[in-house]
Amino acid sequence: MNDKSPGTTRTDAEIGGYLLALADGDAYNELTEAVGVLISSTDSHPPPYDGVFRWVVGSIADVLVSKCGPELRGSEGVALTIRTVGGDEVDLSSLAEPESSVMKAVADVLAGGASEARVKLGPVGLGMDWMSRLEMLVEAVLWLDKLLDAPAPNMPDRFPW
Repeated sequence: MNDKSPGTTRTDAEIGGYLLALADGDAYNELTEAVGVLISSTDSHPPPYDGVFRWVVGSIADVLVSKCGPELRGSEGVALTIRTVGGDEVDLSSLAEPESSVMKAVADVLAGGASEARVKLGPVGLGMDWMSRLEMLVEAVLWLDKLLDAPAPNMPDRFPW
């Protein structure tokens, strides 16, 4: 990893892609095990977990912008809504950790721009215990996987031509 860069590295993206492939293949046990190994790794500073989490959160924001439009980026007033499979809206204030941390991180990326927010995330999960960091990254990867499979909302074309 490139410790001098505040953003993510190719290695972060490769690891994130590997985790995403596990989620897409419904290999939940393998995904959890791989995230556990990543969190336990102390081979570099910052730990590899930070960059991978930043990559996943940035990718969630990128997919949201791709599906919903560029006006999501840089907007302080982005309202993220989560619905259950049955269509019921989830009260975001009732979300416990780690889900609320993932939502806040994505909202930060959308509000501040990807590169600024990746730096702002800093050491991810600082103060969280090992299990909370594991749950937070697994939740983020699963959200990205579901978001990639979700259809884009019916919106008017935004192309300038």
